Amino acid sequence: MPSKTITFRLPEDKLQALDSVAEVQQRDRSFVINEAVTQYLSLHEYHRALIEEGIRQDDAGEVIEHQTLMSKAAGWAQKPRAH
Repeated sequence: MPSKTITFRLPEDKLQALDSVAEVQQRDRSFVINEAVTQYLSLHEYHRALIEEGIRQDDAGEVIEHQTLMSKAAGWAQKPRAH
């Protein structure tokens, strides 16, 4: 996929940290920024998928009502633990 050049502002302390990471990895800024963006987008997609799955489960009635769960949890807290 062809690359495009972008410009953005970055506080100087973050730029110094970015340069430090790039130096340790023996990479350039662009590589480190691309890796960071890739990880961010991957994490965002993962969270979006979890939310969509939660919505799907709710729509399908595959959830436990809050009060029901709280009642069960209260019962768990009252039971003595077996050692």
